Amino acid sequence: MGIVGKNVVKQFGSPPMVILHGLDLEIEDGEFVSISGRSGSGKSTLLYLLSTLDNPSDGVIEIDGVSPQKMTVNELHRFRNEKIGFIFQFHYLLPELTGLENVLLGPRNLGLEKQKKDEALALLDQLEVYKQANKFPSEMSGGEQQRVAIARALILSPKYLFADEPTGNLDSVSGNKVMSILEETSQNNNMTIVLVTHERDYAARANREIYLVDGRISENYS
Repeated sequence: MGIVGKNVVKQFGSPPMVILHGLDLEIEDGEFVSISGRSGSGKSTLLYLLSTLDNPSDGVIEIDGVSPQKMTVNELHRFRNEKIGFIFQFHYLLPELTGLENVLLGPRNLGLEKQKKDEALALLDQLEVYKQANKFPSEMSGGEQQRVAIARALILSPKYLFADEPTGNLDSVSGNKVMSILEETSQNNNMTIVLVTHERDYAARANREIYLVDGRISENYS
C-alpha cells in the first residue's frame, strides 16, 4: 500500500513557524526514495512524519493504508516493531552490549532472541562486520558501528526502512559502502526505503528523488 501524504503541514512554536507547506506525495511499495535539499529545507522533519515518529500539524499521512494518528500507543508501538526499521546519522548502539547483542535488541523485546541469532550473525557477515559480533561499539570504527546499526534495523525484516543521514558521520569509503547496502537491500528484499541525505551523489542513487526547497517539493535541483 506504500506511503501517502496529503496536504501535509508541519509547524513549530508560537507564533507558529511553518516548516512543511502542504506537501502531497506518494511512495510505492518497494521503492527506494531519497529526500534531499539544503540544510533547513525540512528533510528530516518530513522523514519523521513519514516514519510515524511525529504527527503532522495538518493534513494526512497513511502508511500501509493506516493513519498513525488514529492508532493507540500500543498499536503504534507494535506497528513500528513489526514493519519499520530506522537508521540514523549516529548509530545509537548501546555501549554496554556487543555488536550481536545490539542487533538482537528488537527480537529480544519480542521474545525472539534465540530464533533470530543465526540470522543476526548472517546479517553481520553480509555487512562485512561478522568479526565485530562480540566486540563492543567502542572497539569498532565509525563505519563498522553504522553497519551493525543497519543489521539491527534489518533483523526483523521491516517492510519500511527509514534512514536519516546514515552516511553523515562517515568517510567516503564507508559512506559508499552504506549506500551500496541500501541499494542491495532495496533490490533483493523489495523493501521500501526512504533516505534523507544532503549529498547529491547519494540522493541520485535512489530510484527517485524528492527535492525540498523551504519546505516545499521542488523540481529545481539547483
